[in-house]
Amino acid sequence: MKIHRYFFLMNFILIYACSGGGAEVEDTSDKMPPTVPKNLIGTNVTTTSIDLNWTASTDNIGVRSYSVFKDNEALVSTRTLGHTVNGLEEDTTYAFKVRAKDTAGNESGFSNVISVKTNKNTATLTSASGNIETYLGNFIDGVPGDTGNNYKVPTAIQLETWGLVIDAVLNDAISEAVLKSSEVNYQITEFTDTSVSPNLVFYILEEKSTKLNYWGTYVFSKTPTRGTLIIQAPHIKNDTNTGKQAVYCFKNNNAKAVFISGTHRCNHSSHSSCSGTTTTCNSGAESFRVSDMAHNTNSVFQKTTEKVFKIVSNSVFIQLHGFGKKSTDPYVIMSNGTREVPSTDYAVLIKEALLVEDNSLTFKLAHIDTNWTRLIGFTNTQGRLVNKVSDPCGSSATTSTGRFIHVEQEKSKLRNDVAGWAKMSNALKSVFN
Repeated sequence: MKIHRYFFLMNFILIYACSGGGAEVEDTSDKMPPTVPKNLIGTNVTTTSIDLNWTASTDNIGVRSYSVFKDNEALVSTRTLGHTVNGLEEDTTYAFKVRAKDTAGNESGFSNVISVKTNKNTATLTSASGNIETYLGNFIDGVPGDTGNNYKVPTAIQLETWGLVIDAVLNDAISEAVLKSSEVNYQITEFTDTSVSPNLVFYILEEKSTKLNYWGTYVFSKTPTRGTLIIQAPHIKNDTNTGKQAVYCFKNNNAKAVFISGTHRCNHSSHSSCSGTTTTCNSGAESFRVSDMAHNTNSVFQKTTEKVFKIVSNSVFIQLHGFGKKSTDPYVIMSNGTREVPSTDYAVLIKEALLVEDNSLTFKLAHIDTNWTRLIGFTNTQGRLVNKVSDPCGSSATTSTGRFIHVEQEKSKLRNDVAGWAKMSNALKSVFN
């Protein structure tokens, strides 16, 4: 009986090892390879990248994956019918081909070979002049809406390149920033605002006219008056007028920088892995979308925040939002991302300055009105980063640096028009004098 039980147990273990545990087992009885992938093409060629696409192979059992080859060397394996190749050298010719692999491990022959030459980086600093509010207002008006999947999630290499762009801008190495930004389909425009005297000069990081990424627009003052003030507008389409309000406050304070998102927060159908849910894009609660700049760490918006936070000493990030006011809501809800009172309490200072502008405003501050839970921004990934959370994607902050202020505004008092924008701008000017 012990021998029988032993063999039964061993058979059970062998069966479990072969059929369970999540391991993918090849069918060694299948000797038929998949058909050759066809119609390999390369599109969206830049100085450092190319998009590859091809027609699917077929197989008697099933195609498992496709291997992409660059210059006869295996580059990557993918289950999709396309792949973006990054990290290429400019003005260089590469050969690409693809082959399929089935669930038994059989490999097809190679697809057609394509030869692609990356673009030469001839980027130069462009120039423009006029009123920066008009210039950026045109961009804001043209941003894609809540559908379309226009927004493209940046790769790790693209984020690394973008980080070098911001490093260069903040170190006044504009020529270097121009060349690096071109690698990710961006350009730098030196904009002279002639609507004010003396004129102000700004560096605008904007995507080229043929847009591929929709990561947003980032503007830095050449000679800021308020060199620690950073204004952010991550929801320019969903939160009406917050983009134009942010630009107004940026210009009229000559702040260090303004960040403007590149699409509606719901533009892409895929979801962020970061914690928190919202009903903004759906009738029911769901994870944030990857196109939601305030709730996603894998973004240029987050990377720019990270770089500025580290490099610009004592930088303070004012993030402008909007909400539909319920009867039980105040006109303004502010948060530093925590329930903690920081050593310098910018939320209280801004509240007091806004009351000077409009004493009819009412407020809730998350670190003072600690029972208040609505729209307090604890899942905001820029706030988590500025509050020095080790995992901004997954964890809320428990301590506050005081350098991030999340501002939710009812529309009629502060967001509706220039008169409302001026109240916020004047309040910031008073606090960051």
